[in-house]
Parts: sequence; C-alpha cells; structure tokens
Amino acid sequence: MEHNPIQTMLHEHDVITSTEHIIKSLDGHWNTDADKYKSTVEALVHFFREYADGYHHRKEEEILFPAINNHPDFVLQEIVEEFETHHEDFREYATEILDALSSDEFGKAYKVLTTYLNDLLDHIGAENDELFVLAETLMDEGDLETIYFKFKDIDMELGEERKVELENSLTQIAL
Repeated sequence: MEHNPIQTMLHEHDVITSTEHIIKSLDGHWNTDADKYKSTVEALVHFFREYADGYHHRKEEEILFPAINNHPDFVLQEIVEEFETHHEDFREYATEILDALSSDEFGKAYKVLTTYLNDLLDHIGAENDELFVLAETLMDEGDLETIYFKFKDIDMELGEERKVELENSLTQIAL
C-alpha cells in the first residue's frame, strides 16, 4: 500500500526511540559538565514535547484512536484508553524533568528521564505489536489511506519542514 499511515507511525517511533542512546549517555554527566547536561536534557524534553507529543501523539489521539474506537468490529476501548493515559503520563514526566532541572536536581531529573524512556519504549512496543496490527486488521485500504492523508494534514499544519528539523536535531542533541 502506497499511503499506509502505520508506516508513518512506525517511522516516528523509530525516530523517538533513537533518543535511547542519548539518554543513556547522560548518566552522571552532570558531575562533569552540569551546564551541558542541563541543556541536553532540556533539548530532549523539547523534542519529546514538540515531536513525540505534538506530531505523533496528536495523530494518534485525534485520528487513529477515534478511527479504531469507532470501528464496528472493535470492542476493547480500554486498550485505547490505556494508550491515552500513557500520553498524559509522558506529559507529566516532561514537566517533572524540567522542574527538577530548574532546581538543579540533576540526579532526580535523570531518574525521571530514564523512567520516561523506559515507559515510552514499552508503550511504543505495545503500539507496534498490538495497536498498529489491530488497525491494519480492522481497516480496509480506503480507511487506512484516509487516515494517512489526515496524518499528512497534521504534519502540514504543524510544519513538515519543522518535523524534519526535529528529526535531524537529535544528532545535535547528542553529547
């Protein structure tokens, strides 16, 4: 299928999970260069808020989740509700990380950041293995193509060039 929205979701997941090596490299870095550590974590939180939440989660919450929930053959709405709860948790983690940084509690910020990362990786794995497979099973090609173009509308509204900049920014964020 040429316009598969699940491929869009999987690509965005790959970009998001590429932050794992950056985050792991930060462990204890505040002891040698606190300013660089702080700016790196702030940049990561900005990336998560703008790319993961702004582009990716928005597509799921506004388009994919309702399409699945409203499908006549889908009866497990609790699954989608759980994914939405995860998104809220991620937003809270981001705030908690920035609060810890503003108080120079760098160890705490790292602990929350790694919890965020681990929960995010689990979330992505569940979406990849369960939700996206479910979506492709429930929906026909026409439905999926409609979702794809709605995803493109969000990218255009938020800025396709900005999305690419955010994807590429991860190479500059790395220590």
